[in-house]
Amino acid sequence: MANAVQNKEVFIEETFNASIDRVFSAWTDPDKLMRWYAPEGCTIRYKKLDIKTGGKFHSCISNPVHGDCWCIGEYLEIIPNRKIVFTLINADENGQPINPADIGMDTDWPGETTVTVTFSEDNGATKLQLRQTVSQSLATKTGAYPSWLQMLENLRTIIA
Repeated sequence: MANAVQNKEVFIEETFNASIDRVFSAWTDPDKLMRWYAPEGCTIRYKKLDIKTGGKFHSCISNPVHGDCWCIGEYLEIIPNRKIVFTLINADENGQPINPADIGMDTDWPGETTVTVTFSEDNGATKLQLRQTVSQSLATKTGAYPSWLQMLENLRTIIA
């Protein structure tokens, strides 16, 4: 079963020793999001960030080694303290979608993925499940999967 999941999607499950309110807020409060939503050694900035169902964002994660990675996306669903669903689309600095291969990414990387994050109470802690519509093996190979793990560790630090 685990291999079937890995072939179809990224799946990460983490438990945080904090209330759902606190964990959910870290995903939906722009000030908090900017403190953790970038892998180790990287920074994030937003040209646009409208965290609501139907809201859009335009972000750039800057990596001192690999340069800038621009993304756009839309929040498809936000259910307070339960669920966040958003798209991630590789883009340029002007917010135009681009082919990931044109910016040196793996030719198999899809131009658009959907990320679903669910939150549930677990004996006073919060269980978070993250799914992304790209194979876990490809996400591991490209660095996307370890980046999620690093960002979730950053999240753990800011909600402690």
